[in-house]
Amino acid sequence: MDHKLEPTVKSKVDMPKQYTVYNCHTHTFTIDHVPNNFGKKILPLFYQVITMKVVKWYYLNLTFRNRKYRRFLHKCKKVKYFIIAILKFTHILYWLYTLILFLCNWIFKMLINILALSNLFSAQSKAAFKRFSTIGRYATYVDSGQGKVFDLLEKTYGPDTRFVVLPMDMDYMEAGKSTYNYMQQLDELLKVKSNNRGQILPFVFADPRRIIDKKININGFSYENYIKKNLSNHKFNGIKMYPALGYYPFDKNLIETFRFAQEHQIPIITHCIEGTVFYRGKKKKEWRNHPILTYKDDKLIKPLPLPQTKNYEFTTNFTHPLNYHCLLDKTLLSNYLGEETDLSKLKICLAHFGGTKEWLRYIEDSWINYNNKISKVSKIDYQNSKYKNTLTHGNKRTIWWNASWLSIIYDLMIAYEGVYTDISFIVFNEELFPLLKYLLEDDKVKHKILFGTDYYVVAQKNTEKALYLNLRSYIGEELFYMISHVNAKRFLSTSFKTF
Repeated sequence: MDHKLEPTVKSKVDMPKQYTVYNCHTHTFTIDHVPNNFGKKILPLFYQVITMKVVKWYYLNLTFRNRKYRRFLHKCKKVKYFIIAILKFTHILYWLYTLILFLCNWIFKMLINILALSNLFSAQSKAAFKRFSTIGRYATYVDSGQGKVFDLLEKTYGPDTRFVVLPMDMDYMEAGKSTYNYMQQLDELLKVKSNNRGQILPFVFADPRRIIDKKININGFSYENYIKKNLSNHKFNGIKMYPALGYYPFDKNLIETFRFAQEHQIPIITHCIEGTVFYRGKKKKEWRNHPILTYKDDKLIKPLPLPQTKNYEFTTNFTHPLNYHCLLDKTLLSNYLGEETDLSKLKICLAHFGGTKEWLRYIEDSWINYNNKISKVSKIDYQNSKYKNTLTHGNKRTIWWNASWLSIIYDLMIAYEGVYTDISFIVFNEELFPLLKYLLEDDKVKHKILFGTDYYVVAQKNTEKALYLNLRSYIGEELFYMISHVNAKRFLSTSFKTF
């Protein structure tokens, strides 16, 4: 593997009083772009009942955003207060009413605690309910769609802010059809872009199944050529990937697109965290072992086994950060493809930095050496450390199952010139802020970390305004300038356009 020193990064940044803030990870897709049976494999008993159409109907009709519903509740309250006013004429009846109401509430809470109904649902099901709720809140914007979603986002920030908007291609996740498919979502996003004077930097989604789909014909272009053409003319500013939807990031059908991206320094943002958006179909036989990684067992070299059977569990195999070592390491990729291929200079952001769970795993793990490696030693000293890191450790099976994803992404950023990460979604957890600040002061990686929030998905944790202001206040203006402006401009610049 070719290890090159990073460009010299100044310890102090010359920061202007005013500068453009780049939020490098946002979404504007709505409930109409989500497959109807999104709950499949998460809510096995209910997914055909609690569909996205039902969620949408609920939010459109039975929430406070519906005027008729608000009027109905207002009338109910008037009746309630009228009855209470009558009861107050007789103190005995009023106190009897109060006592009955108290007992009913107490019994209800006792039953909830005794039955522990929440334990009937898995952690993934609970997360799915939160995701349904978040997406559902945007169901009420069906008329103005992504335009209204973006309008709510940009009001949170100053006027000189630009947003990387990432579409989601969920047409191949085997969860049914959405009201509007991915290409319709993309067309709508481009219209919103044209109405917002350069504030929106849209990415285009790369799914290998769409690339080889013979039914795709976009004004005479294949989807792959559509991507290249519209990256060249600045219609799109980068590529979005989401391997959890059912493919590896080194899929053979993505290689030509990657060659183009590497040649022109096109930024790629790829999902690298566990989550509720994943492939809903059946596990395929070829997914039982990793296609590239191996381990030694009784002096025999064997493929890395991937025995999980549940969708949520086995689809994290597609998302695992070690897959990007397979993509970027010339020897590993060339052996897999059967021809010499070098994509080690790809500019790729492993979004979410592994996720909150993996950060806590790193913080709490005091036993395994490769989960204790983050430090401010120089790059040369780090690579010459007596402890092997997650990429050079001989047993990839051990790393795959035991290493924190934070550790792996950290090592990938040090090893490969073009690897970045962003802090989207994890910014809600202020418990992680001290470690984040420590990383932002580490000369080996601080120029590789980008500001992003994962709007509006992260709304299930906190408001966009709180996330943005809390982070900016904690890390200070100089570090925020670095991740939201300096690093972002370097990441987003291509051979076609410089930011």
